[in-house]
Amino acid sequence: MRVLYALGVDPTDRFSRRRLAPLATVIALAGLLAPASAGADVAAHSLAEPAAQVREYWTPERMRSARPASELLAGVPVVNDLVDGLLGGGEPAQRSAAKQVANPSKRPRRTHGKVYFTLPSGDYVCSGTVVRSKTKRLVVTAGHCVFGDNAFASKWLFVPGKNGAGTDSSAEPFGRWTAARLATTSQWQSREDIRYDVGMATMQKLKGKRLQRVVGARGITFGQGRNLNFNAFGYPARGRFSGNHLYRCSSPAQGTDSGSRPRPTRIDCDMTGGASGGGWIISKGRVNSVTSYGYESLCPLPPIICSPNPERGKLFGPYFGKKIRDLYRSERR
Repeated sequence: MRVLYALGVDPTDRFSRRRLAPLATVIALAGLLAPASAGADVAAHSLAEPAAQVREYWTPERMRSARPASELLAGVPVVNDLVDGLLGGGEPAQRSAAKQVANPSKRPRRTHGKVYFTLPSGDYVCSGTVVRSKTKRLVVTAGHCVFGDNAFASKWLFVPGKNGAGTDSSAEPFGRWTAARLATTSQWQSREDIRYDVGMATMQKLKGKRLQRVVGARGITFGQGRNLNFNAFGYPARGRFSGNHLYRCSSPAQGTDSGSRPRPTRIDCDMTGGASGGGWIISKGRVNSVTSYGYESLCPLPPIICSPNPERGKLFGPYFGKKIRDLYRSERR
């Protein structure tokens, strides 16, 4: 049996097995949870927390103990039978290993950063990317990195170019930026539809400066073809990764996941939880998806008996179509 981990929930929703509250409850609360709704397909929330208070909250200890947001969505059984097959054994033959970015403070790598935030169930980490906007302070990430536990996040912090476990200028060369507003698609907010797992954060100024003026920004594009080459960036924090360094995977599109359209795109990459929300870059340095989820195998038998999980070492990201474009347009102003 394959199970979504990192990075998401059931992309097909075919079995209606979800760890969410009953849908009726979600719908009843939706109006309360999105007081700054920006339109029929966008749910948004303004944050009134003082920036200094948010920065002070994120002590080195809290940053170390924050968990990958993928944990919010782990353990949802989907697809296939309990035993994938017999006498297969071992791991899949092809796996793309993520490579650490040598100097994340250089342009345009400094547009990628680590995200910290709080939900009712605790403190979490994700990844994000600065994208061009009229406000010059917009970050794109995954929907589950701004909205989870049936609530918008609080204490949302973005650290561009994060490099190391410390909190000094060498590890945080461009400082700590706090969010003024969070937004996601109504499809994610109301029913956690994985096809629309995208979020946006409008950052407050820092020392009178706008984020894009300090670190630059990636372009962003929508409605592109499927056969693209992607460079996926993120801060993975499980397995061989510490969560303290920026990593990159290069992969052509590996097709799509099953389910209704627009189907999430598949790439070859072994990044783990913590990489959620990291930008997928295509030609001309443009963001065209973000890391949403991956699969793990839960075959209860020894590896020599179980067949390899064909999705191990793959990541999936939402297709950037009209709904995601509408979200961006509502926040770029």
